[in-house]
Amino acid sequence: MRIKRSVAIVTALGLAMMAVSCSSDQRATSAPDSTPETAPLSTGVSLPSGARYVALGSSFAAGTGVPQQASTCGPSDQNYPSLVAAQLELTLIDVSCSAATTANIIDTPQGDAPAQISAVTPDTELVTITVGGNDVGYSATALQCGDPSTVCSVDQPKLETDLTKMTASLETLIDGVRAKAPSSTVVLVTYPRVVPDQVCPALSFTDDEAALIRDMGEKLESAFIEVAARTGVILVDPYHAQGDHTVCAPAVADRWTDGKVATVGFPYHPTATGHKAMASLVVDAMHG
Repeated sequence: MRIKRSVAIVTALGLAMMAVSCSSDQRATSAPDSTPETAPLSTGVSLPSGARYVALGSSFAAGTGVPQQASTCGPSDQNYPSLVAAQLELTLIDVSCSAATTANIIDTPQGDAPAQISAVTPDTELVTITVGGNDVGYSATALQCGDPSTVCSVDQPKLETDLTKMTASLETLIDGVRAKAPSSTVVLVTYPRVVPDQVCPALSFTDDEAALIRDMGEKLESAFIEVAARTGVILVDPYHAQGDHTVCAPAVADRWTDGKVATVGFPYHPTATGHKAMASLVVDAMHG
């Protein structure tokens, strides 16, 4: 299915916003300052102050390692859901948790925590979702690749199978959210990019290892785009942001993700700056 792209300029963080529509799919990402190709695509979502907002996801949503943490599971009070809730004046119920898989959101408890979808109630008006990487071993593989004492490899046939299952699970999850909260706005937020085109020492990857993790990240983003196109949810895509926002970016202020040694956060995960950028993209996508 061909995607038509339109661009709108964003003021927050000096970013720009790119919305992409595919049927009812909406895609938001950063883009260069330029003249829009077409008129800006507006989502036009308006939520009342205090509306119930449920955040679902894994460590990339929970803000693992970013102060202050609610628990070892997370979430952080400076993760993107917390920042979105503050900016839109919403009542946040954040059940995102480090190491969560799609199953932990749909129907499988994670330790003492029930399946995350149980937090979605009929009066929920906004749901954000960032999950799926743990289904395919994304972060675990990055950590393995970053350790010079281990051999980094991926079973490609298994990865393709896991990606197919993960994609189907995301669609099941979205169907489940809509069944529990038919009037809610659902926003799917991709994983920010971890590996740029040019590798730097802070990643602790060889060129082959970097190519492997880059490939996994691109396949995850593609799966999110596919799910958004099929389900019609809003897609916010920080992975597609123009420029280098990884740990390899020359300016610290541009680094949305960390490398082997985390400054604030967790290795190969979003930084505090990354969560601010993700929050801005979500807010701007809601405002249109």
